[in-house]
Amino acid sequence: MSQEIQQFRATLPINEFKQEILKQIQENTFIIITGDTGSGKSTQLPQYLLDDEEFRLNICQKRKKFLEERVEEKEQPKVQGFLSKKLKPFVPEDRINSTDLKIVVTQPRRMAAISMAKRVAFERNQNLGIEVGYSIRFDNSTTNTTQLRYVTDGILVRECLQDKDLTGYDVVILDEAHERSLYTDVLFALVKTAAKRRKGSLKVIITSATLNINIFKNYFEGCPYVKVHGKSFPVEVKYAEHNITQQKRNHDAVNAAIRMHLHEGPGDILVFLPGSEDCEVCRKFCYERLAEVLNSGVEVPSVLLYTLYGSQTSEDQSQVFQRADEHTRKIIFCTNIAETSLTIDNIGFVVDTGYVKQKVYNPRTGMDSLIIQPISKTQAIQRTGRAGRTQAGKCYRLFSKQFYESLSEHTTAEIMRVNLASVMLLLKSMGIDDVVRFEFMEQPTQEAILQSLRQLYLIQAIDEDGQITPMGYEMSRYPLEPSYAKALITSKMMECSNEMSAIVAILSTESIWQRITRVDVDGYQKLQEIQSQHADPAGDHLSLLKIFSEWKQATFNEQFAKDTLLNLRSLKQADNIRQQLQQLVEGTSKKKCSQFYDQDYLYKLFRKQKDSKKWNINESIKLALCSGFYFNTARKMHNGEDTYLMVYPEGTVVDTDPQSVYTVIQQYPETVIFTELGGTSQVRGVMKLISEINIEWVKPYFSNMVKVDLFKLARIEFQQRGRDAVQERRQKKIQEQEKQKDLEQKQKLEKHQLYKARFEQRKKVKM
Repeated sequence: MSQEIQQFRATLPINEFKQEILKQIQENTFIIITGDTGSGKSTQLPQYLLDDEEFRLNICQKRKKFLEERVEEKEQPKVQGFLSKKLKPFVPEDRINSTDLKIVVTQPRRMAAISMAKRVAFERNQNLGIEVGYSIRFDNSTTNTTQLRYVTDGILVRECLQDKDLTGYDVVILDEAHERSLYTDVLFALVKTAAKRRKGSLKVIITSATLNINIFKNYFEGCPYVKVHGKSFPVEVKYAEHNITQQKRNHDAVNAAIRMHLHEGPGDILVFLPGSEDCEVCRKFCYERLAEVLNSGVEVPSVLLYTLYGSQTSEDQSQVFQRADEHTRKIIFCTNIAETSLTIDNIGFVVDTGYVKQKVYNPRTGMDSLIIQPISKTQAIQRTGRAGRTQAGKCYRLFSKQFYESLSEHTTAEIMRVNLASVMLLLKSMGIDDVVRFEFMEQPTQEAILQSLRQLYLIQAIDEDGQITPMGYEMSRYPLEPSYAKALITSKMMECSNEMSAIVAILSTESIWQRITRVDVDGYQKLQEIQSQHADPAGDHLSLLKIFSEWKQATFNEQFAKDTLLNLRSLKQADNIRQQLQQLVEGTSKKKCSQFYDQDYLYKLFRKQKDSKKWNINESIKLALCSGFYFNTARKMHNGEDTYLMVYPEGTVVDTDPQSVYTVIQQYPETVIFTELGGTSQVRGVMKLISEINIEWVKPYFSNMVKVDLFKLARIEFQQRGRDAVQERRQKKIQEQEKQKDLEQKQKLEKHQLYKARFEQRKKVKM
């Protein structure tokens, strides 16, 4: 390690708390550590443990004792009858006498896992993937010798499937716990249970920038808490007089950033916006406004404009972290990814619009809405803190002080607002049948759980008693939404798995088309023309497969991708994912799944087509899609070209995605299925990823959708149903009353601000 890096590590705030933290970890199974982003929690804490010889020897001794007890348990005579071989305790023989310390650090974001691993490998003067590596979905940079792994939380949840006691690790660090992502909340329960069974041989550390300490301390049995005090500088916070409208949000954000650039001292500017499209729109608008200012004769200091959001390429994101030349300022238009997950040096100023895009799932309609919502107070404080890490800073909030006071204290946990089908399948596959009473930190609504179980039942992942089926076990092997896993398994039975693997791989990466916003009128029109030329009237899924196949036929030519406005990096990533999915498909047991297809109507159609020599692979692909998504069937409304009625829930109106092939070619089939239902409101859904189907293919399955006993699926006794229903109604009533109260308060404040503005205007007129 170079002297320069040693000096840098010594200056980080966490260094002062090193001995106290190590002492608490030695003495306790669970520990909570909080500190500002940039204090060194994510990069330094695992290194302290790796380099502490006393801790390593102590934990290895405890692990050896635990595993030796497991060996004795494993060698005991098997109980006759019910107990199966797979219920035998898992014992990794190579870990019993190993003196290597194994640490895993979870991150809610892929980009954070990669950047942290790269940084720590650099600090330790190691090649990435040897001592330090990362593992994210479809991308693994670790080996058997890797001692420190940075992983996304979903990866560690899937590892719990193979080894519920996580015997491959000695320390689990749950980083950025405040974000409460879907799989982080599941991990809280799984890791807590594993640590108890491990009898002190597994340490669990929960780290965060800001945290609701009480809820975490209570959940982790009153564990100790260490707060790392950073060397932050004061940040002056200014509020807008009035709340800005959605139409003016981007306009005012850009103007505020330009004012800061022209009139403030050194320091880069971070502008928080709701979504990625807002970032791109603002960067373009900022170029135009700066050009206008320059043309008016005003001197404009040197400036670089960047965007930063989750779906960007690694190359685009990495540019943001490079230090600009002296006397050159950076203005970065970003989403909430820059709140805590990533630390950007030299930020002196923040512009906060006060909003964020969040996915909200409605279990009744099955709709995922991407809604622009106000941030929480916690998020506002985190955004402000970005400006005070290296210098005294300023934060301009584009909302009023009253609006800030009305914000909720903490961000709603993701598990309370998303589809839980994949989580429920994972729990079932781990032998956790009573998912309704699973020990979540915050319990999802019963309705959300029941509807996710209903979806699993419709695709045969669980039976009518809520027990996981052999098909469900096979589906749980795939790191995908269960419906896509079902479509892939069916594609193997219908001999089109190569094509289906490609389609699912494309949908598992960022868009394969270059990102061109509507602001670029000429570029957007050219993109639509190219998409129209390569469109397949059979639907979006086969259109994506068609352009992907053309790129492969062009021998992965870069010029072809450029001319066709394709995202080359996404194409390469999709091809890599396709190969991994194909391996999973090949490992799927046809024998276990065949019992589910013997009497299946769609499979009979496939066999009939094949036997009659009229087999069409494109039709087989659509049949396979139907097997996973038949409940997403919609028929065309004859009083509107691009408007459809869903078959279930009956009468629900949905629109066609503006990006769909059918919108581009202006042709709308009579009956379609879609693999995603989204939108920007919870009132009316937008079908995304649509394919034309024959209604007769899915009619035999409609009876399944109305004959489901949800309480039986959830294994809820009859007496309990009534009590749960009453409790649910009470909670819903309280929530509705609170929402109404908040709405009335906001309306009152808005009226007051309007009256005040009118009064000030009249005063000016009189003067």
